Order: sequence, then C-alpha cells, then structure tokens
Amino acid sequence: MLYRFEELCKKLDEWGFPKLQSESGFKIIRTDFEEAYKAGNIRFGDDGIYLEYEGKEYRGYMFIKEPWITEYNNYPKFHLTRCKTIDDFIRNGRFNTRYEWSNSNVNDLIDFTTKKIFKDEILRYCSNCKKQLFDEIQTTEDFFETLEKTEIEEDNIEVDIFGYVRDFNKISKAYRKKRNYTCESCGISPKKTVHRKYWHTHHKDGNKINNKESNLQCLCILCHCYNDLRHEENFDKNRMKIELKSFINFYRDELIKIRNPFLKKYDNESQH
Repeated sequence: MLYRFEELCKKLDEWGFPKLQSESGFKIIRTDFEEAYKAGNIRFGDDGIYLEYEGKEYRGYMFIKEPWITEYNNYPKFHLTRCKTIDDFIRNGRFNTRYEWSNSNVNDLIDFTTKKIFKDEILRYCSNCKKQLFDEIQTTEDFFETLEKTEIEEDNIEVDIFGYVRDFNKISKAYRKKRNYTCESCGISPKKTVHRKYWHTHHKDGNKINNKESNLQCLCILCHCYNDLRHEENFDKNRMKIELKSFINFYRDELIKIRNPFLKKYDNESQH
C-alpha cells in the first residue's frame, strides 16, 4: 500500500521510526540538452519536456542557447514538446546546434557571432508547439507560472547531467591544488603530475552544488571510494574500477607504509 508523504510520516511516527526530512520539490535548473538527452535523462511529456535530476523529474522546456542575435535579430523560441522543429533536430542528429534545457522564467543568451551575453531574456513560445499542445502560454514567464513551486531552493543552478555545477572542474582543481594534492584522509600525495587524476574533490555533506571550501575535501581515489556506501556503489563501475586498480598498482607500497585503512578491504573484495 502506498502512502502520500504526509501520511507516511504519520505512520512512521506511530511506529517509532525517526522522522523523515522532506526536501523542497522545486529547483530552478539549467543544463545542456544534448548531454541530458544522450544520458537518457530527458522525457517528452504532454505538458512539457521533463528532466530527471537527483532522482526527481522536473518539467521544463528547451531553447537555442547561442542564437544569431546581432546579425539577424534572431531571438530563439522555446519548445515545450517534440514539435516538428525538435523532431527534425533529434531524428537528424543535428546536435551541432546547442540547445539548453531550463525551467526558469528568464535565461541568458550568448550571441553566436559576437559572444555578447544577453542576460535575463524572456523567450517566446514556438508556434509549432502551440499548434500541437493548444495551450495559452506565450512566454517563458507564462510557463514558469504554471509550475508547482513550494519553495525555490536556489536562485540558479547550472548543472551537468551528473548534478555538478558547470564550473566544478575549475573549483575542484583549485581546491586540490590548494591542498597540494594531498589526501586529507590518509595523507598520500602523487609521485607524478599525471597521477593527480587519482585525487578527487569530495563533498562532505553529499550536496554536489555546495562548493563552500568548508564542505570540500581532497581525497585519494581509494579513500573516496570507501567514504560511504553510496560512494562504494558509485565506484562499482568498470571505468572507476580500472582507475582504482591502476592507482593501487602504482601506490601499493606507499599505502601499506601509511597504513591506509581501506587497502585491506579493497584486497579482500578483489579476491572474490
């Protein structure tokens, strides 16, 4: 039997379980459409284009991020369904045009020719989508008003398909450099510059968009892997397994010397 969240909380309270902390159901998100689509995180619905993000579905739309504004005064329209324009785009695989997914009332545009940024633009609705959906929406502001918003958690979240903010690579590199690429758990450091890829930036609270320095930690791939069960599951992928094995092959003697607490666990699991 399925309960609504409020009813479930009451039942768990009756049974003596700890109370669940519900999260707000709404975030303003912008992300690259091509990445999300190829990752299988896009679903075309009858009332919008849905993005799966952090286990939830968000209703939004897509638009061209870099239109020819200065040269042709060509402001993009936004799309709420797989209309003829979008269907042709997807079927022909023309991903040379950069589309953005968004659920915001306004968006920044980048002029294709001059690279000038046009901030907080309100976009108008695609006529092909309108014919297909028969709704009264005219602009992104109109669409935004149709969303169910309990609380806006962040003003703007620019994320990739893995939930990280778009400039996280720069943030991560700067933080690891500040920590001299030294694992803040076991103390191991890279012997070669090329090995720095085995040192990661970890979010202590698990929130990938909380990039405050107090929430970051430089960890070697072994300590990062065994940080908690969720990380162990994330690292249980062929690419990560290969990188972890490679790291241990290079640094086994050092890991033994510093008594890394996870090396024995890794060896035990590798034998099975």
